[in-house]
Amino acid sequence: MSTTNMIAEPASVHGSPHTIGKAETAAQTVRSRIIAAPSLDALYRAALTFCIDGADAMMYATLKGAEHAEALWQVLSQCHPDRPSDVRQKALTYIDRMFINGLTRWGRKPTPSAMNAFRNALSGWHQRMDALPSQDIVSLADWFTMDGTQWIIGPGHPCWPAQLTDLSIRSDWAPPLCLWVKGDPRALTSCAKPVGIVGSRDVNEYGRYVAHTVAEQAAVDGHLVVSGGAMGTDAAAHWGALNALHGRKPGCVGRTVAVFAGGLNHMGPARNRTLFERIESQGGALISELCPGTIPEARRFLLRNRIIAALSSTLVVAQARLRSGALNTAGWACELMREVYAVPGDINQPCNAGCNKMIGDHQATILCAATSTKDICHKRHQPIMERCPGMADNAQRDASDPAPSCTTKAVHKKSEQPTLSQAVITTPLPSRTDSKDFSSSHHMPDLRAQASLQPDAEAQQTIQVSTLPEAERLMVGLIRECRTHRLAITPDTLLCAARNNDLEEIPDIATVLELLGALELRGAIHRETGTVTLSCRLI
Repeated sequence: MSTTNMIAEPASVHGSPHTIGKAETAAQTVRSRIIAAPSLDALYRAALTFCIDGADAMMYATLKGAEHAEALWQVLSQCHPDRPSDVRQKALTYIDRMFINGLTRWGRKPTPSAMNAFRNALSGWHQRMDALPSQDIVSLADWFTMDGTQWIIGPGHPCWPAQLTDLSIRSDWAPPLCLWVKGDPRALTSCAKPVGIVGSRDVNEYGRYVAHTVAEQAAVDGHLVVSGGAMGTDAAAHWGALNALHGRKPGCVGRTVAVFAGGLNHMGPARNRTLFERIESQGGALISELCPGTIPEARRFLLRNRIIAALSSTLVVAQARLRSGALNTAGWACELMREVYAVPGDINQPCNAGCNKMIGDHQATILCAATSTKDICHKRHQPIMERCPGMADNAQRDASDPAPSCTTKAVHKKSEQPTLSQAVITTPLPSRTDSKDFSSSHHMPDLRAQASLQPDAEAQQTIQVSTLPEAERLMVGLIRECRTHRLAITPDTLLCAARNNDLEEIPDIATVLELLGALELRGAIHRETGTVTLSCRLI
C-alpha cells in the first residue's frame, strides 16, 4: 500500500483540527484543558508509528532491541538508501543487530526468513519516512498532536494501560508503539479490570438494551467500559456508561473509552459525533494507535479489535452474527486469556447465531443477567484518577470532576515525564449555545429509571406539545405516526420512522434514546418492557 493511501497529505492533516475541532469542543462545558507537550520518547514513537502500516511486529522487535525510540530513529535515518554507502552499510549492520536482539528478548528466533522479512519491512519504513514534512522530529510536535489537541502517550507515561503488553506475551501481534488520546488519558488507568462490550452494528433492541444496561451497571460500580465507538452495540455501550452519571457524583462513576481504527481526525461514524463529544466532556477518552490522518480501512478494524480485547479484563459480546467483528474481538480476548461472556438469543435469528455458537462451543460463558455486573466484574471501586503530567492538579478540579466523596479514596502517584518543553497549551473549551442542537446541549437522561412521582396537584397539570423543544415535538409526532400505523412503538421503530421522514434532528439511536429519556422525565411518555406510550397529560 502506498503512503498516500495510508496517510493524508500533511497540509490537510495539519489543518483539519480547525474545521473539526469546533464541532467536537462546542458541547463541552466552559473550562481550560491543559495538554502537555509529548515526551521525547513518545514523539519518536509517533514518528516510528508513521513509518509502519498498522501493527508491525518487525518494528516492535527492533524497538525492543534498541536503547530507546530516538536511538532507533537515528539508525533508521542513517541506513536510508539516500545516505552514503559507507554510512548506510554501518547503520544496516547496527539495525540488523537491533532486530536480532529484539527478537531474542521477545523469545523468538532470528531465522533467515525472519531476516528477509525484516529487510522488506525496512524498505517500506524508509518509503513512509520520506512522506514526513520534516526529518527533525522535535519540530513536528505540533504536527503529530494536531496543534496540541491530542495527547501522545507511550509505555513510560503514567496513564499507559499496562495490560496492552499482553499482546506481545500471549499473542503473535505487537502492542501499539504509542497511543493518541483525546479527552482524559487518566481514564485508561482508572480501573484495574475494565469491561469491554462489543456486538453487531445492526443490533436489535434486545442486544442494544443488554449493551446499554451492562455498561451502565459497570460504570455505576466504578469500572471502565471499553468499546469501539461504532454504531449499534458500541454506541449503546458508551451511552450506557455515560448515563451512569445521572444523579451520581462524577468521582464515583466509571469512565468509558472508545478505540478507533484510524487517526483521531477520522473518527466515525459521523452520526456518533455527539457521543464522542460527550465521552470527552464526561472524562472519558478517545484513543487510536495510528497517526492523525490515517484512514480507517476495513482491515484496520480487525487490528483495532485486539486493543479492545487487550484493554478489557472481561469482554461481553451483546449480540453477534456468525461472521462479525465482535467475534473477532472475542477471539482476541480468548487468546489473551480474558473472561468472555456472550448473551444468548433466539436461535431463529441470525443476529444471535454468533453468541449462541460461542456458548455452545464453550468459548464464552453465558451472561445470565444484564441488570447486575457483580458476577462478572471485580469489586466495586472508585475510579482511580492519578495525577498526569500536563493536566490540572487534583486540587484544581474542573466542574466535570469534583472532589470525590465515595467510601474508597483514589490513589494518586506523582510521576515525572520528560517533555520537549515545559510550556503547556491551554485551550478554552466553550459551551454550545445553539438551542437547536438538542443532543449536544443536554446531559444524558436516566433511561432506566422511572419518572419520579409528582404531587397530586402537579400530576394533574397538562403538557402542551407546542411548549416542548422542537426535537421533542418531532419525537411526539413520530410516536403518534407509529401509533396510527399500529406499529409496536420501540426506539428502533422510531428511528426507522425518523429516517423515512428525513428528520436530520434525529440521526441515530442515541438521539432517539436521549429524546425519549427527556420526554419520560417530563411525564410526557411512559416506557415499559421496551415500548413507548404517550401520557394522557400530553395535549
